[in-house]
Amino acid sequence: MADSAVTFQQQAYDYVKNQIMTLHYKPGQDLTDSQVAQELNISRTPVREAFHRLENEGLLINESPRRGWRVYTLSLNDIHEIFDIKEAVEGLIARQAARCDDAARRDALRQAMQRMLAAREIEDPDQWLAADIALHNAIFSMVRNERAHRIVTNLNDQWHRVRIGFVAIQGRIIRSTDEHKGIVDAILAGDGDAAEQRMRRHLNAVRDELVRLLVNLVLPFVENGV
Repeated sequence: MADSAVTFQQQAYDYVKNQIMTLHYKPGQDLTDSQVAQELNISRTPVREAFHRLENEGLLINESPRRGWRVYTLSLNDIHEIFDIKEAVEGLIARQAARCDDAARRDALRQAMQRMLAAREIEDPDQWLAADIALHNAIFSMVRNERAHRIVTNLNDQWHRVRIGFVAIQGRIIRSTDEHKGIVDAILAGDGDAAEQRMRRHLNAVRDELVRLLVNLVLPFVENGV
């Protein structure tokens, strides 16, 4: 019985998270455990447990016992907080990755960079985003700091919906690929100082361009954030 409850909780968690990440549940949308339980044909208890997990990850907000839950929205302050943490953590990880002498992990980073370059050539945002995730995973693999990886993965989940559209902006793939190439070159050269500096510059460039996009083209037309 307990195993079944865990299974249903995971099913509810995976389902709701996917609905949020793919914008089937919109930012600011109200949710109830009874609604999701009905959609999945399961009881409300595992759905409530899944909701609490997603609240801890910053993807849902518990409004009140009466009002239920709401899909999180991102403000400009949220973006700055996310990128402050990403810059600190990923900058350190890039520095540490430069000390990695594991041939297989270094080769995985080279391959991830080649995959990103190939996606840039065909201007495919979906393939480029997949390559970006693979490249950053390869960097984390060189350091093997699972806690740091979990933190950054959760932060990326929180701005994933904005990230999808952001990657498709004209010229962003070219600029970001060049930034990543500089990071990878520094890591493979064993230059920790340069690797950290280039990672920080890259994340600041993403933050600055993202904030300009939101301020000028998105936030004026929405009420509660994105």
